[in-house]
Amino acid sequence: MRRILVSAALSLCAVVALSGCTGTTTAAPTPVQSSDLTSSDGGFDQHAVVGVVLLPSAATPGPTSGGEALPDRFRSDLTTAGFRPDVRVASATDPAASQASDVRDLVGRGAKALVVEAADPNALTGAVQTAHDAGVVVIALGDPLPSSGTGGDGIATDYRVQGADSDAATVGKAIAMVAALQRGTKPTGS
Repeated sequence: MRRILVSAALSLCAVVALSGCTGTTTAAPTPVQSSDLTSSDGGFDQHAVVGVVLLPSAATPGPTSGGEALPDRFRSDLTTAGFRPDVRVASATDPAASQASDVRDLVGRGAKALVVEAADPNALTGAVQTAHDAGVVVIALGDPLPSSGTGGDGIATDYRVQGADSDAATVGKAIAMVAALQRGTKPTGS
């Protein structure tokens, strides 16, 4: 009799304990799509990670750089604007594969926006689609990126910054675009 009572008490305790583990379940929230970032709810956190993926040649100051390499300019200007920059320069041995890997890594690290100067735009199609699926805004720097062709969305990048007379002007345009998106407004000139 004692065994039955102990067994019943243990069973009752187990049922009570396990019933506390079940609660109301809700569906997982739908991820914000990249085109939703300009809605009235605002864009994204001001201190968000902004990823920048550049060509190998960007590491060397060019004739329009004013003596400052493009990665350094992006880092300093994005930091000044209140963002957390994560700037990547593609490997010189296989820049297209390096950039695709960098885009996917930045998405995985929670970047809210990506600025991409593509070595081979066609090689980034899948990575750009991954970014879009995660709700990341993708801005092409220079040449446009081709559409992914998956899902019939036809989206390649959300926005594009064409080259300017100087690296400072190009970086300024890109950061102004990111700042507008962060505020939840459509960038001018896009």
